[in-house]
Amino acid sequence: MLVAVIALITLAQIGTVMGIAVFPVIAPKLAAEMGIEPSLVGYQISLIYGAAMLSSPFLTWMVTRHGACRAIQGGLLLSVAALALALVSGITALVIASILLGAAMSVMTPAGAHVLFRFSPPKHRNLVFSIKQTCVPAGWMIVALVAPPVTLLLGWKWALLLVIGFALAMIVALQCVRARWDDDRTTQGGSARQQAREGMMLLWHLPQLRWLSVASMFMSGVQLCLSSFAVTMLVQDAGYGLVAAGVMLSVAQGSGVTGRIAWGWIADRSGHCLRLLAVLSAVMVVCCGAMALMTAQWPRALTVLLFMAFGASAIGWNGLFLAEVARLSPPGKVSVATSGAMVWNFAGILIGPAMFALIYRLSGSYATTFGVLSLFAVGGFGSLLLTLASARRAA
Repeated sequence: MLVAVIALITLAQIGTVMGIAVFPVIAPKLAAEMGIEPSLVGYQISLIYGAAMLSSPFLTWMVTRHGACRAIQGGLLLSVAALALALVSGITALVIASILLGAAMSVMTPAGAHVLFRFSPPKHRNLVFSIKQTCVPAGWMIVALVAPPVTLLLGWKWALLLVIGFALAMIVALQCVRARWDDDRTTQGGSARQQAREGMMLLWHLPQLRWLSVASMFMSGVQLCLSSFAVTMLVQDAGYGLVAAGVMLSVAQGSGVTGRIAWGWIADRSGHCLRLLAVLSAVMVVCCGAMALMTAQWPRALTVLLFMAFGASAIGWNGLFLAEVARLSPPGKVSVATSGAMVWNFAGILIGPAMFALIYRLSGSYATTFGVLSLFAVGGFGSLLLTLASARRAA
């Protein structure tokens, strides 16, 4: 039962992640066709997660009112509509599609957390949440491997059509478990506005949740900068071809998948989830600084090692974060607390890529911009130190 729950939720969220990831991966070709600068994809990513940040507190009611499974199906349907609209290939269509993708993403995480918390044993919860969170790097890795060759062979629209087909298949598959997963839905959860206010108040009154959420803002910003700009940096600054750069990004995403599972297992065994998050945050700071030193003369092996370390840290932390949010949530309030915490998480993704794009326009160097990003990463490490201090006071 638990294996089936993890598998279906992970695959469903891969569907929405691929809908977001496909745009940065095909950015060089898409931008050339539309006559715009590829670095502008940073603003698109920020728009997606800005929409997610704004909609997250107000869509949680779908989980309690209609059930988590139905909410996940709704998120997938929004992704399908967004990608279908993006096929128009106009700026206005892409803006609207980005907003729809953000709304889709905002409901997926609280809904998934709700189901996992119900069906997972507490002693394995870090591992369970970490396995589910492999959906993010797995989605990026699949797109990084598949989208570039499909784009070069058939055109970028076929890359979007493949993602649409996968999302539709998951909507159908989830219908088989909808009755079992959604047997706890109720009309007593309050309105969308009431649940949004409750999520924000939980974070305000619980210091550990508050500082943990702030830390996720910095870490998610670094994560999306790596995912959004690595391919373009390798193509423009390091002399890689599009396919080779996509493979290198898949190395980082694959390391993130491995890291999420490994970190979840270690956190369950050690009982030190917050300390592990602080270590991963420190590694992110170092990796950002190392990216600033990258040149076209770097050996491929050294680049692979850097992307493995960067991926394992910057892409590997999310499962620990969500498991810790669930653990700290009051009884019956996992989806509400998660939606409140995800506002900060999405805020980092809103700020990070847009800030990166702005710094790049000023510096003209992706390597230099990653160096500046290391200062942003320091904010996550400092917030986690404050989280640990709050935990010691509460003990």
